Amino acid sequence: MDTSTKSQLGGGQAWVNWLLGVAFVVFVFTFQTGYAITNIDMTKDLSLSVAQVGFIGSIYTWAFAVAQFCSGSILDRLGFRWVLPMAASVVTLGGFVFAHSTGPEMLVLGQVLMALGASFGFVGAGFVGGRWFGPIKYGLMFAWVQFVASVAAIVGQKMIGHLAETASWSDILNNLTWMGFVITVAMFILMREPANDGEKKLSWPGVKVFIDDLLNAINEVAAIRDSWINALIGGATFGTMLAFGVLWGPRFLAAGGMDQSDAFAVSAVMWAGLALGAPVFAWLSDFLKKRKMPMFSGCLLQFIAIIYIMLNPSMSSTEASIAFFIWGFMAGGSMLNFPIGADLVKPALIGTSAAIVNAVQFIVGGLVMVIPGRVLSGSGLIARIAEIESSVTPSVNDYQWAIVILPISLFFALILFYFLKETYPTEAK
Repeated sequence: MDTSTKSQLGGGQAWVNWLLGVAFVVFVFTFQTGYAITNIDMTKDLSLSVAQVGFIGSIYTWAFAVAQFCSGSILDRLGFRWVLPMAASVVTLGGFVFAHSTGPEMLVLGQVLMALGASFGFVGAGFVGGRWFGPIKYGLMFAWVQFVASVAAIVGQKMIGHLAETASWSDILNNLTWMGFVITVAMFILMREPANDGEKKLSWPGVKVFIDDLLNAINEVAAIRDSWINALIGGATFGTMLAFGVLWGPRFLAAGGMDQSDAFAVSAVMWAGLALGAPVFAWLSDFLKKRKMPMFSGCLLQFIAIIYIMLNPSMSSTEASIAFFIWGFMAGGSMLNFPIGADLVKPALIGTSAAIVNAVQFIVGGLVMVIPGRVLSGSGLIARIAEIESSVTPSVNDYQWAIVILPISLFFALILFYFLKETYPTEAK
């Protein structure tokens, strides 16, 4: 019997599909968390330079962003039943390549494969929530996706941090990839589309028609001015969070004198802040019936928090945990970029809109991730101004200069809010 014919919105099958989508996101987040912890040992094992580490980390975000521009439209047109399991397969393959890398070339290939598949992950989980729970709960379900993924990142960071003391980086990442394989198999077996009355059944229209529809959808969303303003703000708020959480946060704390294991633990608190902040900002937006003001408040306080962190590199682990929690919590406001993007378009383009927001977030995240590496390697404008020379062990002052791109990005985002209109709907779409 076709289980989709008996499907009901918000029922048990809705939760099964949503949890499968979230499990995919958890796998992606956990693997990236594993990279954040193991990249130091990987750097030594493969004799990578600081610039190479930053570049390899940024490759994922850039490839992710490019693929992201298409992933939302693909979901809009083909649905998620087969698209998400196939995407999970590509991530799993990339994970195996990355875990067995012997040099930077294989690391880059693994990052590209994982990015192509992962571009369907977060947006796909939100898309599943919107399809199975209805458009009115779209923003809230997106926030809960972020909550679960962030909690998984926290747990994963602590577990992987302990494993890193005894296991090799390759073994850790290889075992994480097997987790992805299990999730992929479960998605192929259990994932279903809801059978909504009056909804046109999705089918393959042919390559030419599909590509034309894809480009038309992207162009239609891209033609809306506020779509870009909203996406750029999201790029600054979430992109800086991503770069600091995945790569530069633990290194900055370690440079300030904190024990490496404590630095990883403090960095995990940042994800706890994001986990709580995302649903709180979603609730606050619905309570106030406003999108812009809550998101602006989060961005402003995020800006203040990162300046405080930068100016206090030698904080105790307790002080750093509080500061990092606040930074992560305020980054939760970046989840409002998705309902804002949805407010700006018709329902048939919600996936495309979310994908463009997420793409820009990762483009900015990629830039913010690679720039500190360039600075610490002694190249780039900031390095020249600060007279930073290439060093095997950069000083804490070098790191302060390197991550100055974080508050700069947030400052420009604060200016962009002046041009963004309020989008909270007066009635449900």
